[in-house]
Amino acid sequence: MKKKTEDEMVACINKAITELVYPKYKLQKAYNYYNGVRDAEQFRALEENFGLGNPTSIEFIPLIRKHIDALIGEYLETPILPKITCKDSDTISNIAREKQLKIVEEVFNYLKNHLNNSILSFIDGKNITDKAVDSQMKKLIEDLDKNYVSEYEIAAQNVIEYIMQSRNTDLMENLKTLFKDLLITGYAYYRVKPSPEGNNISIEVLNPLNVFIDRNPESIYIKNSYRAVVRKWLSKTQILNMYGDIMTKEAVKELEDLYEGVYDTSTYYIRSFNNSATGYPSTDGIDAGQEIVPGFPADEYRVTNYRLIPVYEVEWTETRKENGKFIMDRYEGIRIGETIFVHSDISDNVIRTKDNPSFCTLSTSGIYYSTRSAEAYSLVLACANLQDKYDILHFYRDSIIANSGTAGDWLDLSMLPTVLGADVPERLQKWIAYKKGGVALVDTSQEGRAFNNNTSFAGFDDTVKTQTIQAIELAIERTENTCSSITGVFRERLNGIEQHDAVSNVKVGIKNSFTVTKQYYQQMDLLTNELLIDCLNIAKIVYKENGLTGTIILGDKRVRIFTALPEYFTVTDFDIHIASSTNVIQEMELIKQLIPEFIKAGNIDPSAIIEAITSRSLTEMKNKITSSLNKQKEEANVIGQLQQQVEQLNQELQKSQNQLQQYQSKLESLNEAKLQLEQQKVKSDSEINWYKAKADRKYKEGTIENDSKRVEVEIAQMYDGNPNNNEVKY
Repeated sequence: MKKKTEDEMVACINKAITELVYPKYKLQKAYNYYNGVRDAEQFRALEENFGLGNPTSIEFIPLIRKHIDALIGEYLETPILPKITCKDSDTISNIAREKQLKIVEEVFNYLKNHLNNSILSFIDGKNITDKAVDSQMKKLIEDLDKNYVSEYEIAAQNVIEYIMQSRNTDLMENLKTLFKDLLITGYAYYRVKPSPEGNNISIEVLNPLNVFIDRNPESIYIKNSYRAVVRKWLSKTQILNMYGDIMTKEAVKELEDLYEGVYDTSTYYIRSFNNSATGYPSTDGIDAGQEIVPGFPADEYRVTNYRLIPVYEVEWTETRKENGKFIMDRYEGIRIGETIFVHSDISDNVIRTKDNPSFCTLSTSGIYYSTRSAEAYSLVLACANLQDKYDILHFYRDSIIANSGTAGDWLDLSMLPTVLGADVPERLQKWIAYKKGGVALVDTSQEGRAFNNNTSFAGFDDTVKTQTIQAIELAIERTENTCSSITGVFRERLNGIEQHDAVSNVKVGIKNSFTVTKQYYQQMDLLTNELLIDCLNIAKIVYKENGLTGTIILGDKRVRIFTALPEYFTVTDFDIHIASSTNVIQEMELIKQLIPEFIKAGNIDPSAIIEAITSRSLTEMKNKITSSLNKQKEEANVIGQLQQQVEQLNQELQKSQNQLQQYQSKLESLNEAKLQLEQQKVKSDSEINWYKAKADRKYKEGTIENDSKRVEVEIAQMYDGNPNNNEVKY
């Protein structure tokens, strides 16, 4: 491979800077509108009211920002769950072969164990059947085929999860910044590279204002572009700290000589507008202060806070022919100021795929929020005119209120009686006092003053007109709705649902909202996927020699210690699949919006609401809500069962009470019958005793009579002389 000469490298660097670097006025305006900054001169004429002045001014009332922040907040609540797969043909073939070997091994082990169990069963006299064996073996093969994960994928999965949790990469904060840049400007730029120490991975999020791309119109991915220039504004100390090790002695001396007296705390550049000084003396600095300063157009402003030096990091791709094949290479170089060149050479750490090793991309990566062959779409700029209209409407409303007066009467001064005072103010003050008391004085004796019953006071009304304010408020509301229709962030996601909102309407509103915002999250999913792939590719370089041993936090005070061997994750190409953020966010948002309905219905524990809202994933949120709902359902079932039991007890109690009343009634009847029987018994006993006494008397009377007759018989026997009549015979 023929290397470029130093002059050729310098020419390529200068050419890229000259052709690509330009002042990004529109992007700066987008950042300004997001941050609530507007050119003070933009509405000066309105505020001054054509020279008459105005008690109010046009304030920047955030309209766009709350929509942007709502989208960013939703995205940060979405978990990133990457799934690693291998994509190069050689590794896929190896995985297929290893999977088949694993299936054969597991089937063999299963059959061996089954044979041993069958022999034991035969010895015990048990029957042996093959139907269950066939079914179990079929299930075993299906599970292994479906759930098999290769060592390549396991190693890469551990590495990417480690990178995601690493403080060095700070992945979530960087993704937040990238998403914000994407929404504000339509561009999101980053670079993944080895850390300065060479033992870790570093993610650098680049400012869209300072990145200039020779774009490939057929791709939304930045890395597929042809050239890239990254500009940095650095002090001399920062330059020496970042590039001093790769700078020659000549370059260091040139830097010191060229920018002698430029220090971190030296004289400030002075901001001036339309070449009108702001009261501070202007200073000659780098390029006499005419260098384009970040955030300010060159034709309007010529200042920055500190005397900073522009540093340009340039990279580009070129194709060469070698052994009949075309091979793409990446070159890079650094220019400090206008004349100092550092580290101009072919790039190291170039990522090439196994299936297409001749192809390479830029290290500057990211994504455009646009379609092919179109300028990037800025959500902020799309709503910039609405922001202006929004602020002007508030200005008009406040001005009307501030300039409003009161209702009153027009009064001819000749109507003021002179007897009320020597001068007009005194007479007017007293006249108003009398008028408040219900007496309006008129002196008809004054010259030229006649009074009749038709004398009246013409009135005026300078109070705020309700209809005018209502019309402005309606226009403000329509502006807000128009902004929501552009951003897709409607009231259901911005301010929450109202009590009168039906659940069905909430669902429809959220669905329509996510139909618009889906494209933002889809672009961010692509960007996230690209970033993680870049991280994994750089990890192949950083950990190629010794692999990686680390710890992954699993939550709930659990960790997993892993070792990723280099022979697994450094020799293959990987692909990363991430679950759609849109679907996850939509479901999470719908659950959050329906929580008030759960509360209103009393179906969820309040503590579970807090846990659900603060959940970091959809699965966790669903589990919290489901668990609480099930718990409430179980408690409701228990309460229902208890209520049912109480009702049954009440019914049984009522039945017992009814039976008791019946028993009491029967008892009363029995007592009454007993009483009657007792009374009858007393009566019967009396009669029996009477009859018994009577029978006794009769018996006694009969005995006496019998005794008398016996005596008479005995006496008769004694006198008849019969010797056999010794006993009385009857």
